[in-house]
Amino acid sequence: MGSLPVLSPDIKQLSRYRRDHWSFLSDCVYTLDQVDKYRPIKKYPSEKEYLHYVSDEIISEPLLALVKNRRMVITWTVCALWLWDCMFHEGRFNVLMSKKEEDSDDLVRRCKFIYDNIPKDSLRVKPVAEYKYTELLFPEIDSKIKGYPQGADQLRQYTCSRVGADEMAFWPMARASFVAMKPTLEGGGKVTLFSTRYPGFFKELVEDTLDG
Repeated sequence: MGSLPVLSPDIKQLSRYRRDHWSFLSDCVYTLDQVDKYRPIKKYPSEKEYLHYVSDEIISEPLLALVKNRRMVITWTVCALWLWDCMFHEGRFNVLMSKKEEDSDDLVRRCKFIYDNIPKDSLRVKPVAEYKYTELLFPEIDSKIKGYPQGADQLRQYTCSRVGADEMAFWPMARASFVAMKPTLEGGGKVTLFSTRYPGFFKELVEDTLDG
């Protein structure tokens, strides 16, 4: 009987991170803290135990609404997970939505920042990424991250792999935007809504007090 093939260290790295999003977040992700002018680039705070739980819920739950504050690193976590999904899986279409188009592009740029700052000793080989306004493309594996503004017609024609909606509590068209995400949920995709507290649709959704 022949011997089993020996996997290269690079293949082992790729295989490990493909299987385990938390390993990717813990080993590969750096964030940007623009308030800290002395040390703005920071390693993802994987020592915060709630982030492991939250990341697992984001990955597994079809529909998840998260109340956040700035220091919880929720937005960076969502961006990192959308990047992980597109880097290690073929044919993914992950959406990041915000109130305005330029804000959604900022979310996509966060994904690019994480990609650009992956330490080489943590991941020596990674798929080619191409950025253009509101998009981060992985052409070799037909995956992409796309930014959209709020609105009833933004996603109606798409069945996305994942949708992340940032600061949804402050969207004037929050309810209509949420209704437009229905094809993603019905198609087996996942939706994550995350926002600071504010009265309105998002608060009613979190507290399960929506009328109809």
